[in-house]
Amino acid sequence: MKNTRRRSAQKKGDRGRRRPNLISKMPDDVLVMILSLMPIKDAAVTSILSTRWRHLWRNLLRLNFDGTKTLKKMVKDKKLCDIERDKYIKQVYNVISSYYNHPMVHDIRIRFDLDDSHSKAIDDWVQFALDKKVERLELDLLDKNYAVRDPDENYEFWLPSSSMAGEMFMFSLKKLFLKGVNLNETTLNIILKNSPHLEKLYMFGSDLFPRIHVGGQEINLKHFKLVDCSGFESISLYGFDLVSFIYCGPEIQFHLSDLPKLKELDIGEVSVGLENNVFGQISSCAVNLQVLVLDMWSPQKDLDVNAIIKFPNVKKLLLVMGAEEDECLLEFTSIAQACPRLETFSISLHWYTPTKRRRKVRRVASPHVHEHLKLLEMIGYYGRNSDVELAVYVIENAAALEKIVIDPCCHASGGDFTTEDFLKREQAARSSAKRQLTPILPPGVDLAIL
Repeated sequence: MKNTRRRSAQKKGDRGRRRPNLISKMPDDVLVMILSLMPIKDAAVTSILSTRWRHLWRNLLRLNFDGTKTLKKMVKDKKLCDIERDKYIKQVYNVISSYYNHPMVHDIRIRFDLDDSHSKAIDDWVQFALDKKVERLELDLLDKNYAVRDPDENYEFWLPSSSMAGEMFMFSLKKLFLKGVNLNETTLNIILKNSPHLEKLYMFGSDLFPRIHVGGQEINLKHFKLVDCSGFESISLYGFDLVSFIYCGPEIQFHLSDLPKLKELDIGEVSVGLENNVFGQISSCAVNLQVLVLDMWSPQKDLDVNAIIKFPNVKKLLLVMGAEEDECLLEFTSIAQACPRLETFSISLHWYTPTKRRRKVRRVASPHVHEHLKLLEMIGYYGRNSDVELAVYVIENAAALEKIVIDPCCHASGGDFTTEDFLKREQAARSSAKRQLTPILPPGVDLAIL
């Protein structure tokens, strides 16, 4: 009994002792690094912890004004929109006002539902970025649902009239991300030609101008990405060391030339080899490509096999195809056959209400040996004949095949289907994949069904 009381008293004593505060023993630079991982609003709250923490957050070189949590509240209650926008704008002003005597800031990120009616505030924030010589600037102004708004309502990216401030900003800038932000031709040219260290330019939901021309040895851009942008008809890229170009949007004309370091090309929403002759437009840079992504939303149209060009160094190929009907898609393996060094072949099948047809599984008329192909990835596999045909083609023609990954993820959206409906379809697809592919799997090849 005495021993029991003694142990109980000891436990109470242990609870009473204050445990060492390991965080407080960390040096300031480590604490600042931890704070840099937080949205600035949360980092500023730490100032109430103690005297030491009071001004610690003001040493942050990365200001992340991430309003995602608030945006989710606005989606649920639209009455909060105007109130929360005003609060967000005041919060940003309050923080940057405490940084005016700070020598520099490396990274600024704005994420909130703001449009052209808030131009004055956003202009001030851009000016602040210029003054602080930021290396990375992100203006993510997409609406609360993360959707693209009417281009006329977008904020127009602004540069100050003072060329001195603009030149200082451009000299330090390495990464620029614009979402829901419009850009005119003059401003784009100023940014590109006065940014010797700019390597990444990403625009999402931006309204641009009819003909985009980017070229010349003074351009340092390495990675260029355009997603769901509007207002332009063609893009010309030439004469600089571009490494990757990603485009997803309406059909436009591409003019790519003298891009010796271009390794990755991703062209979305195209009708391959038909209306816009995509192979002809990218032929000048085909030799150096190592990663190729092509979206084909109308595979039911006949593919002009003769239009396909050779990609001698492509190691990764992703074909994104509309697969509403259970039509044979084997003709698109001709693109894989044009890649003699192919190692990873990914196929993403998009459908809304997949149709299954009763017909025999077809095989290609003239088999082609893929000597280096090691991995097949099939996304959107549903177990239809068209799915099985593609898998069988690779199994029979990939001499070095090591693994097949089946992802039954359903890309369909809208309609009256519930999450439960989609989950049931995915489970049915997993069962079909196991039943259809396991018996024909070569020895040593791993089948992973996600």
